[in-house]
Amino acid sequence: MFVVMRKIKFILITLMFLSGTIISCEKNDSQSKEEPGNIPGMGDAGGELEIAAPFVLPPGISIVGEVRGAGDSSVSLVGENFLRSESNLKDYEGMYGSGGQWVLLNMVFENTTKEDQEVIIPAGCVFEYNRDDNETDDNNYQNGICLQEIRITIFGSTQLNVVLFLYCVNKGKEGSSSLVSYIIRGTSTSELIDFLVDALRYKMIDINDFAPEEMDEYNSITDRIQEIVWAITNGSGLTQADKDFIDDLSDKVGGI
Repeated sequence: MFVVMRKIKFILITLMFLSGTIISCEKNDSQSKEEPGNIPGMGDAGGELEIAAPFVLPPGISIVGEVRGAGDSSVSLVGENFLRSESNLKDYEGMYGSGGQWVLLNMVFENTTKEDQEVIIPAGCVFEYNRDDNETDDNNYQNGICLQEIRITIFGSTQLNVVLFLYCVNKGKEGSSSLVSYIIRGTSTSELIDFLVDALRYKMIDINDFAPEEMDEYNSITDRIQEIVWAITNGSGLTQADKDFIDDLSDKVGGI
């Protein structure tokens, strides 16, 4: 009888320990979840952008000069939305990405090998404006983010001048400007951003998913997605209407 009671007591203590461990883990998980509007480097939260994996170019590929804002800096002021105008995009050989209302970046890739190379900018990759840029002392520019993977082919022994369409993660700050350079940091650690990236992974939102006569549709879709990004970075999070909008977006052909 004594032995049985000891076994029962041991089992009860073990169960109490396991129960306490589970509760503790749940509490820690809850505490670790980030809050909308409080993501470092985004919105008005302050701090530095937090990176899970740095951006790395493939061997033989380099960026010529700096990554800079595309277009005329006079149209990238707060409250205006003309960066995607045809006059600002006419000088570029390729347009890539999604967004572009507030953040358009100009990059020149060089392939020093004889083989064609592919540059992959991963979904969730953040672009930080360079606070040390000598051409401006204004620290009120927006950081950008790529919400879908971008693949850019650079032919062997050539350069390619491209413009990247990105989303802004700091509502209320100034849009990209040719006066400001940018640093490609890498993939964001944000769980909320990662959720949005997953939701948009196979949706038709890239500039190259739309024909020239479909630009009004593209602009309408990406304007709404920009508001959704700001709901995460500056607001209180996604609403059911936001999630429904994403669900209703057309899927890419073949799910690619």
